[in-house]
Amino acid sequence: MAMIATDIKGMLSVKIKPRNDTYTDQYNRIFMVKILLVTCVIMGISWFNDSVKCLVPGVNAVDGGFVSQACWIQGVYVYKELMYRSSEVGYFGIPKDMDNDGMLASGELCSTTPKFGVVNEKCKPMQKTFFLQYQWMPFLIAALSILYYLPYIGFRSANSDLISLKSTIKSGTANAEKIAKNFFDRHSNPSRNMTLRVVFNILIKVLYIVANLVALLGLDNLLNGEFVSYGSKWVSWAKLDNAVAYDYMGKYDQPKPGNVLLPPFGYCEMYESSKDIKHSTANKHKLICELSQNILYQYSLVIVWFAIVFGIVISVIGLILLLVSYAVNIFGTKDNYGGKKIRSLTLREREYLEFIQKKNPILYREVLECLHDGNDTLPLYPQADRYNEKGAGYQL
Repeated sequence: MAMIATDIKGMLSVKIKPRNDTYTDQYNRIFMVKILLVTCVIMGISWFNDSVKCLVPGVNAVDGGFVSQACWIQGVYVYKELMYRSSEVGYFGIPKDMDNDGMLASGELCSTTPKFGVVNEKCKPMQKTFFLQYQWMPFLIAALSILYYLPYIGFRSANSDLISLKSTIKSGTANAEKIAKNFFDRHSNPSRNMTLRVVFNILIKVLYIVANLVALLGLDNLLNGEFVSYGSKWVSWAKLDNAVAYDYMGKYDQPKPGNVLLPPFGYCEMYESSKDIKHSTANKHKLICELSQNILYQYSLVIVWFAIVFGIVISVIGLILLLVSYAVNIFGTKDNYGGKKIRSLTLREREYLEFIQKKNPILYREVLECLHDGNDTLPLYPQADRYNEKGAGYQL
């Protein structure tokens, strides 16, 4: 266990260092990926070690090991109508009397099984809600981590120019003339490509929001519509008095949200069938089973819920900050070198200048010198291909 704890600690540790993407993006592609992978590891330990255990009466000849495996494969269920019922309930969603599988219009429990050949037509069968999430939940959580990392792959592609500029400046051999030619020359860096990079950056921010929404709504769909409000219900339940919140032998008016999401107990039905020369057996069994792994899943999914909700908020903030940054660059940016607005540069080129100014103010002034002609007209290299050989100047 000490080794596992050390591995988990290593997975959660985040090294503080300069990165190409923003902090809001880093939350999703680093923190969320780590949280999901750690959750996957924790769930995986339970997945390998825990099994479904069913209460098999001694009078039955059926093997307990076979019952456990059969119920693990087929899944367990509880009655939906009893999830919030405060009377005649043994375990969560399970009546005290196993024969009571129906309900009258008055709300009284009844049995749909004929007695003495008489069927109670007023007794309507209760709805079974099956739970098999324990079979695949660790693998799903691991797959979600890929969903959060995919936008970063697009980010690397869309911002390869800025990453290259960063490497050039970081190397310490940056030359203003070369930077102006490589990054501000419309032949090698057409304005259309620069516009597409700006659009892709906006789409990448949107993709992070989509990734969080897909994770939230996807888990909600797979968990019977109980995941979207899971965290908020848990917070409300945690405010209850201890005697009310944990009174498992009392009322279920406000059940534990984790039990509603993934019940730790449920019914399992299976057939026993065997035959030899002397005997032939055919029987149907209805058993109460426990799923201890669901308890671990409940707490793990609480953490995932809060991480996803924070991820949605942080991703929206990241998108807003990017749009505000672009708006400032378009309407309010000045070159701080003569006080003139940079009108002839594209938005992406303004980003280049802003980045250079933050990293190396001296190099920034040198690059501006390269972009100005003798009349302080901006830019020089974007319009170099249109220069009038007769000396008429730059045609904008």
